[in-house]
Amino acid sequence: MSTDILTLKGIRKSFFGTEVLHGIDISIRKGSVHGLVGENGAGKSTLMNVIGGVFHADEGEMMVDGKPYLPQSPKDAQKAHIAFVHQELNLFSNLTVAENLFIEDLPLGAFKQVKYKQMEKETIKYLKDFQVNVNPKTKVENLSMGVRQSIEIAKALIINADVVIFDEPTTSLTKVEKDQLFRIIADLKARNVTIIYISHILEDVFELCDDISVLRDGSLVATMPAEETSRDDLISLMVGRKLENVYPTVEKTIGEEVLRCEHIASGPLVKDASLSLHRGEILGVFGLMGSGRTELMRALFGLDKLSGGEITYKGKPFTHHTPKQAIEAGIAFVTEDRRDEGLLMPKPVEENLLLVHLPALAGKLGVVDRKKGEDLADQSIEALHTKVQNKKTQMACNLSGGNQQKVVLGKWIMHEPEVLILDEPTRGVDVGAKYEIYTIIQERAKEQSCVLVVSSEMEELMGICDRIVVMSAGRMAGEIERSEFEQNSIMEMALAGGEKA
Repeated sequence: MSTDILTLKGIRKSFFGTEVLHGIDISIRKGSVHGLVGENGAGKSTLMNVIGGVFHADEGEMMVDGKPYLPQSPKDAQKAHIAFVHQELNLFSNLTVAENLFIEDLPLGAFKQVKYKQMEKETIKYLKDFQVNVNPKTKVENLSMGVRQSIEIAKALIINADVVIFDEPTTSLTKVEKDQLFRIIADLKARNVTIIYISHILEDVFELCDDISVLRDGSLVATMPAEETSRDDLISLMVGRKLENVYPTVEKTIGEEVLRCEHIASGPLVKDASLSLHRGEILGVFGLMGSGRTELMRALFGLDKLSGGEITYKGKPFTHHTPKQAIEAGIAFVTEDRRDEGLLMPKPVEENLLLVHLPALAGKLGVVDRKKGEDLADQSIEALHTKVQNKKTQMACNLSGGNQQKVVLGKWIMHEPEVLILDEPTRGVDVGAKYEIYTIIQERAKEQSCVLVVSSEMEELMGICDRIVVMSAGRMAGEIERSEFEQNSIMEMALAGGEKA
């Protein structure tokens, strides 16, 4: 008798005449945690959407527990006891926790009225399994990403899932929430539930997974036990080449001060923040969730108003500027929220890439130079190796997460900014694409741009930055030069008055 809970043979899928999955064969062992890795655009999410009934396979067959499985919709996947926890959580933010949990099967009374008390009581029971103490009447919009994810996972318990698919589950979680997620996955495995775990964070894959499959350009290139491979081997399989250095370096010169902010206060989180930024410098900003790091970047760009302090830009006061004035002055801001703030999701890739450039492309007469715009878009796509089928017709929402991030970054890089503010520039991006983004950052610094990088990944900042400033509870807790980078010292500063995880 087979120990495989899920078997895929010859799965193919095309979009707009272009095949993106090329005959995938994978077997998933019952009760195991199976990792799925690959570069952005390799086909990981597409394959999981086929399993989850979101997309229909063009060719091939699937078996669940030895029985034919041909889902026509996500409802069919649920009937087969397959749950999908998407990277962008599928919750209704304006509904309560209980309503979200039972939205697909509301408990109804004799007169079709919703039995709210029963629903709320069962919600408490399911969330208790995940050590989540939240009022079932609370609206989802008021909850952290970690709690929202626990709600999504609880929905898997309601359908008595045998297989749970996690697509990049840790991208928006704090360390405490991430640790809680890993405990939940261990608990599900102990119950003989099978986990398919998609992630670009290879350390997490090795920590959690029993087996690992690697996709590259829509093809399966390898499946092996986790204990029989290494991080370097996985990277080579993912990118198709040996990546000698995760953090590229260039020869560059750090020049005069360009931007200075002193004693900045903004909103409830930024209380007293000061930093300086020099030409050709890459300055990292590290801080735990709630430290005010993102809010400081928003204030520097003019998105949020200052309630105190001063900003000086190229020797002149620049305290009460708008984002439009910041852009005109040569300041760019890559937001951490690419879907809601960085992209026009239902618009084509080319339109997104040219958003910042439209005034320059229009010229004095207001007529957009379309040929010049096409050339600029092509240059950006080529420079960042963005995987796009057709820049004029493919919508941003149909790109993988990493390629969406490349479009956001490419939009600003083409503007050749003097100051480039990057908030979590590699979140949800695979190791190969990270290298390309790091290279672009280094090249901008070599061209004498100033680069300000916010990241939750301390190792990333230590790999690419010349200096790191640390925020804690809305204030600057310290500053470290490259020659003195040390993880414990940085974390101690971050914990000084901040959250303890």
